[in-house]
Amino acid sequence: MNNSTEDIGRQGVHKCGLVFSELGFMFREQTIGDYGIDAIIETRNGNFLSGKMIAVQIKSGDSYFGEMKEDYVVFRGDSKHYNYWMNHSLPVIIVLYSPSSEKCIWESFNKQTAIKCQRGWKIKIPCQQTLENSKNKLQELADKQSEFERRWTSLVVAKEWMLETKERGELILEVQEWINKTSGRGTFILKAEEDDGEEKIFLEQEWLGFGTKNYELVIQELFPWANIEIDEEFYEENMEEDCYQKRDITERQIAAMLGKKGDELLKYSDAPPRLYPYRNGAGEVDFYRLKLTLNHVGESFIEIDHFLETGKFYLIDNLVV
Repeated sequence: MNNSTEDIGRQGVHKCGLVFSELGFMFREQTIGDYGIDAIIETRNGNFLSGKMIAVQIKSGDSYFGEMKEDYVVFRGDSKHYNYWMNHSLPVIIVLYSPSSEKCIWESFNKQTAIKCQRGWKIKIPCQQTLENSKNKLQELADKQSEFERRWTSLVVAKEWMLETKERGELILEVQEWINKTSGRGTFILKAEEDDGEEKIFLEQEWLGFGTKNYELVIQELFPWANIEIDEEFYEENMEEDCYQKRDITERQIAAMLGKKGDELLKYSDAPPRLYPYRNGAGEVDFYRLKLTLNHVGESFIEIDHFLETGKFYLIDNLVV
């Protein structure tokens, strides 16, 4: 791929990210870990993320508008993407971006819109269906997901982080909790430290909506695929005196929880993590630095996700009875 093509591709991703953000959606570019998907968008309920998501494939360049009819553009693809997108756990949309007009048009990818041809497949993308004018349609598409699908797709979004954790052995999570905010406001940075001392950031996000829930549980439920523990070496060097009391309180809380009957504890979090801040800023913000390693949920998800993408088996709903 030459530099000009790469530049055009980046322009398309940047333009789509800007438009989705203006519509009020969360835009997450997928840099690795998801074949043929450039980004995932998530809708909101007011100020809070909804857990309802859509996978986005972005094709940038005026050449994609070459087969244009009166009111639509024909986009053609190959069979490998057809099979992958058709079986994706999220609804998939294809966006075409024209650098000359800065126009983004899109269409849902499904059995009704994607037509198989002798070679590959084609889809008609309406010229008037622009991203800027499609907030309600995109919201409706995302709303079709069941609660189970929302939970599964939350793991799909985190797949990149799981794969990085598996490859590297651990990731670092830095958390800032605004302890006097009833919204449960917090900032989360998930990263890896490279051998050359540089940092690679995978997530840098401020989230609301946790209310007054204990942040040790918030962190565990945000990253259910990971074992989470404090960075002990970092804490030894940086922990402030005032935070020792919070450490002791956390340990007593854990002891009390473990004293309950087993059926009162969640199966996948029966031993809450021993987490506490190493510093407090001006009585407003608690700072955590944590280490994440892959747990049995993460290992199992990676395995079943790989099987669903590559394994061979009959789809029951396609069998003749």
